[in-house]
Amino acid sequence: MVKNKFGKDIPEIKQIITDIFVRKYISKTLSDVLQSLGVVGAEQRINSIFYSLEQCVEVEDYELRAHQLLEEVGVDGKKITEKLSGRADLIYSQIANYLVGTSVLDLGCGDGKVGERIAKAGLEVTLADVYEQVHIKDMGLDFVCFVQGEKVPLKSKNYDITLLLTVMHHSDDPIATLNEAKRLTKKRGYIIVIESVYDVKDKSKFGSLSSEEQRLANIFFDHFYNRVIHYNSNLSKKVNVPFNFNTPQGWLKLFEANELEQVVVEHLGIDQALVPEYHTLHVLRG
Repeated sequence: MVKNKFGKDIPEIKQIITDIFVRKYISKTLSDVLQSLGVVGAEQRINSIFYSLEQCVEVEDYELRAHQLLEEVGVDGKKITEKLSGRADLIYSQIANYLVGTSVLDLGCGDGKVGERIAKAGLEVTLADVYEQVHIKDMGLDFVCFVQGEKVPLKSKNYDITLLLTVMHHSDDPIATLNEAKRLTKKRGYIIVIESVYDVKDKSKFGSLSSEEQRLANIFFDHFYNRVIHYNSNLSKKVNVPFNFNTPQGWLKLFEANELEQVVVEHLGIDQALVPEYHTLHVLRG
């Protein structure tokens, strides 16, 4: 079985739902996701999604079929965009108190909307990602494209703040990504991390799962959000999903091993309706 960067097995997506407890949690949570998208009869649709997953030979077949099942009930690009319209504002509200300085690098910026929101607050923002989404050109912000696994073509120690917002679990080498953020951030500057984590002990439904069950649920929903909801037939534009999830304590050990001081940690919980993963926020200083 393939392992992730932290030595954890990466099961096939279809294998995840063979665990009765994980399947039950995924089914209930997926129902919430679909209802937030306005899907009527979510239970029937979930059964169809699970069936397509169980019957698929290649995971790409499941991605396409599950996406088509969503389109059949009106979940199209417009609906998804509408439901994500407040995401940038939410994330901005979570990190705003830690935006100390004037220059910000959004490393792994995705659609760039968080960076755009920060720029509206008066900070100088540079966006960087492994590919450029079409609408980013319209934002009027500097954008740098880089190749995963290679250095970002930007000047070292140049930014007061570097953002890694749900980026590292998508990186083939999260430690290298973290150190690239460290290279680009000014001495005594800040790196702000938001990550999807497991091994959470609280009174939520997610917290009732075992540590490994939580990790498996994260894998399912990370794949569902990035490869089904945001389906793309172009292989080069599919979001990278190496499932490099870690625990809050595991991240802390990695931060410390790479000479980064964690000055703040916040448990944000499952804070996004379409991305039902448990998030933590970490503010680091080199």
